[in-house]
Amino acid sequence: MDRFILILLGIMAVFSSITYLIWRVSPRVKLVKYTPTVLCLLAGVYFFYIGKTGQVHEGFADLANIILAMMFLAGFVSGLATSLIIDLIVPRFKSK
Repeated sequence: MDRFILILLGIMAVFSSITYLIWRVSPRVKLVKYTPTVLCLLAGVYFFYIGKTGQVHEGFADLANIILAMMFLAGFVSGLATSLIIDLIVPRFKSK
């Protein structure tokens, strides 16, 4: 369980840094930094659907798909939080 939490924290750090780097590269276009967030959401929902419906009947494949969905949804949450922090809090500090 400890390794899984470390993996989730690593994924969150990676997607937060990707979102930050995209914002640094193109600060004028606000919607570009939401791209990793949307991709993580789509992948998470896809793996959740595949795991929930049980279309693959090979051992613990459905459990693996649910775990992948949790990983992608952790990336979604961290990317969304980073994007919202960049949109809402950073302009307040720049105006001072």
